[in-house]
Amino acid sequence: MNIQFKKEKIITSLKKRVHITQWITKYTKVDCIADLVSGLTLGLTIMPQSMAYAALANLPPHYGLYSSFMGAFVYTFFGTIKEVSIGPTSLMALLTLSYTKGLPIEFVILLCFLCGWVQFIMGVFKLGFLVDFISMPAISGFTTATSLTIILAQLKGLVGIRFSSDNIFHYVQKFYTHSDKIKLNDLILGVCCIIILLIFSKLKDIKLKCPSAMKALWLLSISRNALIVLVSSVIAFYFEYKYGESPFSLSGNVVSGIPTLALPKFYTQIGNDTVTFVEMVQKLSTAVIVLPVVAVLSNVAVAKAFCKGKAVDATQEMITLGLCNILGSFVQSMPSCGAFTRSAVAHASGVRTPMTGLYVGTIILLALTFLTPYFYYIPKSSLSAVLISAVVFMVDYKIVPKLWRTNKFELLVTFVTFIISLVFSVEQGLLVGVIINCIPLLKVWTRPKIDFAIKTFQKKHNYLLIKPELGLYYSASDFFNSQVQKMIMSIDYTIPVVIDFEHFFHVDYTSKETMKHLLTDLQSNNHSIIFLNLSESIADTLQEIIDQFCIRCCQSENEIFDELTFTSVEIDEGAGTSLLPHKPKA
Repeated sequence: MNIQFKKEKIITSLKKRVHITQWITKYTKVDCIADLVSGLTLGLTIMPQSMAYAALANLPPHYGLYSSFMGAFVYTFFGTIKEVSIGPTSLMALLTLSYTKGLPIEFVILLCFLCGWVQFIMGVFKLGFLVDFISMPAISGFTTATSLTIILAQLKGLVGIRFSSDNIFHYVQKFYTHSDKIKLNDLILGVCCIIILLIFSKLKDIKLKCPSAMKALWLLSISRNALIVLVSSVIAFYFEYKYGESPFSLSGNVVSGIPTLALPKFYTQIGNDTVTFVEMVQKLSTAVIVLPVVAVLSNVAVAKAFCKGKAVDATQEMITLGLCNILGSFVQSMPSCGAFTRSAVAHASGVRTPMTGLYVGTIILLALTFLTPYFYYIPKSSLSAVLISAVVFMVDYKIVPKLWRTNKFELLVTFVTFIISLVFSVEQGLLVGVIINCIPLLKVWTRPKIDFAIKTFQKKHNYLLIKPELGLYYSASDFFNSQVQKMIMSIDYTIPVVIDFEHFFHVDYTSKETMKHLLTDLQSNNHSIIFLNLSESIADTLQEIIDQFCIRCCQSENEIFDELTFTSVEIDEGAGTSLLPHKPKA
């Protein structure tokens, strides 16, 4: 019987984690066709985007394609939200660049591997709650700064110039000094691409009476990235074929073929020096924490946006994302996660199940096998245009008036996060934003509200009720002690003290020791003590105190009345210590 129960438990747990088992038996022909259409549409979207994201991370274009198929395959089997599309994103590309700039590609692949393990461990130990400390105002400042940073970074490709910079001020200076090298042809092509992309992005919102016309506009809208890259590539190819050279800066040769399945390298060469695994991790520094957390945050946010009010299994999403990056590193992937733009395309395409990821991954593999020779003709300015038009809508200016009206402190959090992210680095900005946003929480934990009330029953018996609203943690123990002492001193007679534990969920060692000192002081001044609403776990923790100070425990105010009435009878008979109001203290 016990073996059968364990077997059923294992099967249930396995079905929960391998999510495809929950829907594959119900998969129909209609689902298959819908997912195939969605997969084709998404594949055409992700191809140019992934190459642009690779360029943003200062990687060759084919690494963007490498990062697009393994995550799609893995999410098909383990993912819970049908719209989520795993692959490279602008945010992850920018963060990857900030940590691996000037380092060999092996560092990027190892970072992907380590990110996956951190995410997987977060999921196994259910540490998703840590993401909750990143507030929406901090996210807004972070994403806006990231968007502007990406736009600035892509302006170089848009105008056909190349240089490196350390910060935004250095960037502006370098851009100015290189302005004489701007290629007019690249600029014209890039600007035209952006204008067309922005116009096409609005085509899907046009309302027409003819359904087929609306469908055509919708197809143009969601295929705009692929179309613009295709058309600009044809133009570049025409000039190359007709005149022997292209007037635009081209992407160049893209490595063809599917990457070999292999573990990431745990060592590499920088010059003549061999860099060990430990040294590689040291060079990556906080990237192994920042990137996984940001990726989890992005993935869960995308999942919540498309789950239509249903609960998101954050633990499963973290485990799945971890597997996507771990296995992705085996095919030379950069760190990846879900992207809102791709998920929106999947949703608009009528996706039915996560099976669409299988079709997306297959399309990318076919592209790597057959289309890479033609990627040579893709103008760099068209890829920059794709990125700029994708992230320009991430600039969240609408939150400013809302926060101004409701919470100016959170507006400060947004601005500080934005400025530090823009001036220094996005990871530093996010960290500072989280720290500032935690200040109100720290204040609540260190200076909790404590309700004091003198209760009266039978018109003559009083007691002091003490009720901390948020329980008691070590950071507030001294404050609690001082506030109770101050309240006791303000009462000019000895009075029974009742401490209400209704909001206590945990008592740490520091709080327990502080309470001992408080109870010693109270009893030395003849104040009797009653504990109210003790839970079983809190009672176990405080059992030593209860025994040491002979404290009575009650579960309701009626029990307090009974206890005090019984004690007053004992007093009338000349026994015990009075719980009734004494004469004023001398």
